[in-house]
Amino acid sequence: MSSVFFKSVRLWIWSCFAAMFFFAVTPAQVSATDAAQQEVRDTVVASMEAVWTGKAFAPDLAQKQQKMRSMLDKGLLTKAELESIVEQTIPILMNRHITSRYYLQEISGRIDGLFGSHLTWEEIKKRVWKEMASIVKDGDQMVFKVGTLAPKGTPWLNVPEKMLIPRMEELSDGKITLKLYGGGIMGEDYDILRKIDIGQLDVCGATTLGMLAASPETAVFMLPGLFNNYEEIDYIYKKFRKRIDAGFEERGYILAALIDTGHFHIYSKNRIDSLADLRKQKVISCWGTVESTIYNELGINPIPVVVPEVMSALSTGLADTTLAPAAWMLGMQAYQYAGYYITPPLLFSPAVVILGVRAVERIQRHFEASDTFTRNVQELLVFEVGLFEGAWRDQIRTYDERALNAFKTKTGMKAVTLSAADQAAIAQAGLRVRKKLAGTIFSEDLMNDVLGALEEFRANQAKP
Repeated sequence: MSSVFFKSVRLWIWSCFAAMFFFAVTPAQVSATDAAQQEVRDTVVASMEAVWTGKAFAPDLAQKQQKMRSMLDKGLLTKAELESIVEQTIPILMNRHITSRYYLQEISGRIDGLFGSHLTWEEIKKRVWKEMASIVKDGDQMVFKVGTLAPKGTPWLNVPEKMLIPRMEELSDGKITLKLYGGGIMGEDYDILRKIDIGQLDVCGATTLGMLAASPETAVFMLPGLFNNYEEIDYIYKKFRKRIDAGFEERGYILAALIDTGHFHIYSKNRIDSLADLRKQKVISCWGTVESTIYNELGINPIPVVVPEVMSALSTGLADTTLAPAAWMLGMQAYQYAGYYITPPLLFSPAVVILGVRAVERIQRHFEASDTFTRNVQELLVFEVGLFEGAWRDQIRTYDERALNAFKTKTGMKAVTLSAADQAAIAQAGLRVRKKLAGTIFSEDLMNDVLGALEEFRANQAKP
């Protein structure tokens, strides 16, 4: 072979070495890159675990987060890379760490602080629900069966039908949903609760009676004259939420939504201009201890009737006067037996949506999920339902007001206001009800805490 050939070969070899020297990644560089990527992964995992479990960020973790955000801002870490790391983290969270609805209420703000504008909780939540739905095989569904007295066309059913169910099915690709049994086809509240206890139903959209059966101490919120407006109601709902939740959980139920049954007015076939007139009427009692106690304090001897028989009692003349929210009077068409109603309302009552613990156990067995995974499913579902509470309350309150207006404008029903002396007598009777019931169906401490919170709220509202 010619010397020219060997020179060419040597030149080619040296060219290769030169290229390797100038352009190749050295082992040290590879190691540094891997270390940086691992640090980002570790930072994301540790941060997500802290957010998921409601823990504060340690100072050293906060420093690493700042470094990660700097990499995101400079494009050294792409959104796609971040999403990939988060997606790999979600199964770890779902299977190893239990979150709660209370932590989830703060999660949107904490995620914003963690990732800035690069990745939001709404984007992450879609991946979380995808992981939730991963235990459901193709062709199967995770269905929660809901029983309620609420008839179709009312806000108690409109919100789940038109807002909640579509959202759940969107997030889970149709694998997680609710099946609604409205209009009392599963019986009244007591029947629905019994069916939840034996596993035939999962959820109860409960009126006053179901709420009291599932957590008797909620009667404290029905005390006559307790609330002056919706702002006070919402304030107490929020301030005492964990305490209310605990009351249901003690009896095997999980409070998913705290909404309204509504303001209860006294409706009568006959005109009532005074307490003396009211005592002469055939008054129904069907809403529990608070109602029967206030009647007793007012000198009224009511006729005990179960809710499903109220319409029969009114239509047959067995009774001519009842206490109820306007929405209930409209939904049950009981307004046709009333020509008058007394204003202001006598009392207010919440309504609740409660999930039975047995439903969670059924999900765990059917889908062969771990206890931790199932608990996370429970909390994520309860949290998602809770996001609709504001819209739910607004719709119920608007419906209640419109129903009352419709009674006046379309049926000729007339509002009656009692004298100042009679209203004062009702207020005094309400105070006696508080003393009688405190320490019985609800604790005196709870009642005093609620009254104290309202006093504080009113004082703050009165400040200029």
